[in-house]
Amino acid sequence: MKTINHCNSLDAKPKAHARISTLQAGFSLTELMIAIAIGLLITTTLIALFVKVNRTNDEMAKTNSQIENGRFTIQLLQDDISHAGFWGSFVPQFDDLTLPAIPPNAVAPADVPTDPLTNPCLAYSTPWTANDITNLIGIPVQVYGDTPPSGTGCVTNLATNKKANTDVLVVRHVELCVPGAGNCEADTAGKLYFQSSLCEDEISSTVRGVTATTITLDTFSSTTNDFYKGLTIRILSGPGAGQTRLISAYDGSTKIATLAPAPALPWATPMPDLTSKYTFGFGYLLGTTGFNLFHKRDCTTVAEKRKFISNIYYVRDYATTVGDGIPTLMLSQFDLAGGTLAHQAAVPLIEGVEGFKVELGIDSISDSGNNIITNAANSYTAAITWADTKNLTSPTNRGDGVPDGAFVKCTDAVPCTADQLANTVAVKLYVLARADKITAGYTDNKTYALGSTTLGPYNDGYKRHVFSTTVRLNNISARRETPP
Repeated sequence: MKTINHCNSLDAKPKAHARISTLQAGFSLTELMIAIAIGLLITTTLIALFVKVNRTNDEMAKTNSQIENGRFTIQLLQDDISHAGFWGSFVPQFDDLTLPAIPPNAVAPADVPTDPLTNPCLAYSTPWTANDITNLIGIPVQVYGDTPPSGTGCVTNLATNKKANTDVLVVRHVELCVPGAGNCEADTAGKLYFQSSLCEDEISSTVRGVTATTITLDTFSSTTNDFYKGLTIRILSGPGAGQTRLISAYDGSTKIATLAPAPALPWATPMPDLTSKYTFGFGYLLGTTGFNLFHKRDCTTVAEKRKFISNIYYVRDYATTVGDGIPTLMLSQFDLAGGTLAHQAAVPLIEGVEGFKVELGIDSISDSGNNIITNAANSYTAAITWADTKNLTSPTNRGDGVPDGAFVKCTDAVPCTADQLANTVAVKLYVLARADKITAGYTDNKTYALGSTTLGPYNDGYKRHVFSTTVRLNNISARRETPP
């Protein structure tokens, strides 16, 4: 019988285990160094990618902000300018193609010798004369070059910290809604409102008294002394019809207007009498009181009134702190504050607006080819004449609503005239928007054309872009469109 040696079989297992143990081993030093190098390479690549993506996002944010500011500026200005010259139902008589007489409210030189046009910073308490108001209504868009208007009628001194070589834009109209309706603010005592009349008796008033050199106006007339000074009064009907005279003085308590001395003449024969009707070409009221005097076409219902809007836009060379270097579009609005009617303190609108230029499209040629500005015989201030008197087409001394020739830039050296401003039917806007932060490694050595003006190179690290648009003044150009 064979004997099995269990001890030998047991001894074999530890030996096999020993052989297996001697075969195990970790990473060598070379392998570990290679792994670390690959890890560092991957990490470096990820960091570089992160930095690049982050830098790209920053540049995209700058560009988006720049584009947003530029487009928003254009849109804001365009919306306001498109409403310029909106006076509710009122049409200035030099734009009224149904008026056969000389338009008595054509734009005229203002009573301020230093400014042939009405200064938007002229204090309302001065007071505004009839000529001033005529110009405010007849010139809905006004542009200043590098030197802005000044006066106590503007709370903010527009020249202080104004960015050099930028324009100042004034836009005038009335509110699109009546007080208390929709989003319009409630009727507020002391604020400036505009009201026009559709009642024929109020548009053409009746003479209440007359001498050789005076005329007593209707009871509807202003109680402010010299309110009608500088205006031309025209007798529309009755004795003296067709006669026009210049007013040199006006007594608000007696309503007596005095005719200007030579070279103006006293009333000719036949003189006006108490059956004669006259007009100043008003048919509207711009003031703070007296709004129960003007009525709708039925001459019984009081006409609606609208808030007077006058906005001044300009560029300041800082945003919040003097010296911060962020050019900013500013807005000063005409309103009532502290009991005073004036252009209130300017408020910042949009940062990054570095360049601002405005050019005007002038409607100077009638559709019959006459220049209504340079040709005195065909002036828009004269009674309208028609090429076809039977069908009343093609007025020879009125514009056709289309800008003629190159757009005009108003400068300090060559300011725009009253004739040009009264016949402006389109506006070109140019805005140079600047990024809010510097781009590392970038130098702006470009030049930028803003119409007839070239800006730059700035040679700094800010990126810039020009935005532009042309805005049609619908309320003015549409009045002048006639059949060919």
